[in-house]
Amino acid sequence: MYRRRRFTVAGSLAAIAALFASGCGSETATVTGRVTYQGKPVTNGSVIVYCSDKQIVRGNIGPDGTYSIPNVPRGSLTVTVQTHARMPAGMRLQQNLPPSSGGPIPPTAPADDTSRVFVPARYALPEESGLSVVVDRGPVTYDIDLKP
Repeated sequence: MYRRRRFTVAGSLAAIAALFASGCGSETATVTGRVTYQGKPVTNGSVIVYCSDKQIVRGNIGPDGTYSIPNVPRGSLTVTVQTHARMPAGMRLQQNLPPSSGGPIPPTAPADDTSRVFVPARYALPEESGLSVVVDRGPVTYDIDLKP
């Protein structure tokens, strides 16, 4: 019985070690940077990082073009950038709600998208983006300058 318990403990430890040694999320870092297209900051969308084991991590792009993605695994990783278009006015559901008093005031959206920068669709595809980052130790700064 002693011998059987020793093999069970040894087998469990080996399985745990293999779990931490394999896969995309064994050790991670934070990737930050700024996304620009033709010199202008991209002001909306997401930066997505694809791992070799099909896991993905993403971060939103802020109004100044910056992004931050925590828990990015180590390795040479594929990156994509996606921007989000505003929904056309004709597609929005109109609501007829009674006026409220003393409640929060919802933000108003700009009337046009002239301040937004949209990137070519190929940057949203992992096999066509041409973007990659090598994540090693510590925080990584990866500025993305997209071309037409």
